[in-house]
Amino acid sequence: MSTYPVDGGTAGPIVIANEFADVVVRKVQTRNGVRLDVWSPRRGTRVMLDAVALDCLSFQEPELITELLSRNPGQ
Repeated sequence: MSTYPVDGGTAGPIVIANEFADVVVRKVQTRNGVRLDVWSPRRGTRVMLDAVALDCLSFQEPELITELLSRNPGQ
């Protein structure tokens, strides 16, 4: 059985950035349960993912991520 990390209880968002992108990630409570809010300030885009969507991401092959990165968003 896996052990899960305990929520540290920090109140702020997590910012993940490099020279190519920056993303702000927050855990939010909605009427339909907890979601992971992923926001790209540079693009002005946002997606909210539930546990099922995140689980789906966890078993994708790296080639799928490479394919997604090759797309030109917004066109």
